[in-house]
Order: sequence, then structure tokens, then C-alpha cells
Amino acid sequence: MISSYSSIYHFNTVVHTTLLLLALLISAPQASQAAGKAPDGTQHVSREELVTLLASETGLPANALTEIIKDAVFKPGIIESMNKQWEAQPYAKYRPLFIKQSMSDKGKAFLKENRSTFASAEQKYQVDSAIIAGILGIETRFGESHGSKPILDSLYTLSTGFPRRAKFFRSQLAAIIQISLQDKLKLNELKGSYAGAFGAIQFIPTSFRDFAVDDDGDGIRDVFNSKADIIGSVANYFQKHGWQHGRPVAHWLPPRTKLNKAWKENIKDSKPKHWVTLAELRREMPKVFNKIPLPWLESDKVSIIEMQTKKGNQLALVHYNFRVIMSYNPSFNYAMAVTEIAAMWESEKFAVD
Repeated sequence: MISSYSSIYHFNTVVHTTLLLLALLISAPQASQAAGKAPDGTQHVSREELVTLLASETGLPANALTEIIKDAVFKPGIIESMNKQWEAQPYAKYRPLFIKQSMSDKGKAFLKENRSTFASAEQKYQVDSAIIAGILGIETRFGESHGSKPILDSLYTLSTGFPRRAKFFRSQLAAIIQISLQDKLKLNELKGSYAGAFGAIQFIPTSFRDFAVDDDGDGIRDVFNSKADIIGSVANYFQKHGWQHGRPVAHWLPPRTKLNKAWKENIKDSKPKHWVTLAELRREMPKVFNKIPLPWLESDKVSIIEMQTKKGNQLALVHYNFRVIMSYNPSFNYAMAVTEIAAMWESEKFAVD
């Protein structure tokens, strides 16, 4: 939990810039070579090499960056966690973690307690309250569990010991350093997930930078304590990613549903890439899609996916809103669970059966 803030560094001289450029020319190729060879779990980029790369990418002086990350600890266990994410499990195993009575009850109480805040956010951003609550339910049990991993350690470890995504996590480390300066966060006290997400909404640093809002008007984007900022930030993220207010998200198709040849190929993608209107699907496969009930409309932009459920491999019709949820977490499991949680409170709109 972040409760106090302080300004950290003020810098920039021509001498520092010149030295950084020279250091980059010497060190960057070595870091790149190491990243290509070393396995996950090994620190293949040194602290000094990381500083050089961060300096070139942020424009911040190397001596300040060295000071900022001097106490960061490389923790192989973080990489182990990255390789064992629950989102990779079949939906039949993932679903029971979240689709349960306790989630329904807690979420219903949370929506009631913050009714006016949800109403204001829904009106301002045109994102359905039940979906926002579903995100908060999965991420932090409605703000109760923000994560206990030091963010600096997590991003330092993943930037230097996770080759296949080192560049991405280095960008997150750069972003949180800049955020700590601009938003006056105490970086050495900031805690969250093993992947570097933080707050009640579990934004990664670049998402916080780009989408977090100050909806309570106190001058601080507080995603730890302010319900207005928390709810508003999720809503703003969804609005910016194309959420369509009032539209459904997913609908399970009956077992043994037969698709045409083209769609049999399309469902092999790990992300839904082929989008058409429901009217087009009905023309292509009328026996399957003429039965889709309201609130689905002819004009809805839709695709088809396949997931492993307790009934075996099962097809689902998904609205473009499903893809918007996947921008928050790129997993069919995650997006379907958010939808089913929302359906606990708004079944007419979000029911999947």
C-alpha cells in the first residue's frame, strides 16, 4: 500500500549524455549477445549493462539509474512463476478459481457499496459496471490483495534473466522508474505481482502511465486507495481499447457444433483475428447461428474460439468486447472468466449459455 510520496532526482548534463552514448556503443552488443544465449533463470545481463540500456532508452543519466536500481535483487523464483501461469491451464481447471459463490457475494456487495462511483464511471466512459467489477474481482479480490512482490525486484529480474521477453520487461522497468519520479511513488516500497503489475487494478507500468486517471480530482492517480481512481482507470482502459457499452461478450455453442472449412482454420489462432458481423455468420452457417438469442444483434462484430471445458473442447461465439478484455490479459481463460463473473450480476446481458 502506498501512503506517502517524495521527489527523488533532478538531473541532465551534456557530459553525462556523451558518456552514456559512448558506454552504449561498447556495452549494448555484449548485452544483446548474452540475451540470445542464456536460458531463463540465469542473470544474463549485468546491472551495469542494464543501466546502459535504460539510459539509452529513457534519457536519464546512468549515475541516477544506478542509484535507483542499486538495491534491486535478482530472484529466479519470479521467472519460475512466469513459466507456470494459471492462464495456461485448461478452462475446466481455471474456471473454478473464480466462478463461485464467494466471488458473486463479494462482488455484489462491492457494487452496492460503490454504486454512485460505478454509475459515474459508466456514464463517463461507457463501460459496463459489471465488467469493471469482474476485472477487480479476478485481479485483487476487489482491492483486498494487491500482491506482495517488490516491483523493483520483479522487473529487474525479468529484465536481466528472462531472454524471450527481456525487452518488454525492461520497458516496464523504465516506465516505473519514470512514473516514480513524475507521480512521486516510492519505488523501493512499491509491491505487486511477480510480473510487475500493481494496485487494485494490477496495471503494468506502461498501462498505468497511459490509462490510469485521477477521477477523484486530488491530483494523484491513486490505484491503491481511491475507489474513483481505481474504477475510473479500468473504465478508461476499456474505453480506449474499443469497448462497446451494453453489448454481450461470449456465448457457448452446443457440443458437436460443426463449422465450415474456413472457420475450422480460423479457430486455431491463439487470439481471435478473423472478425465478421453476426449477420455474415448466419449467412455462412445458418443452422448454427440463426439460433443465437438476444441480446446478440445482426450488426455485432464477432468471431469464434475453442476452449477446453469440462464438456471437452467447446466452441464459443465471441463479441469484439471479448478481444477488448484480452487486451487486459491475453488469455481466453481470463476473458471468459471475467464474462462469467459479470453474468453473476447481469445475466441477461452477459450470460454465456
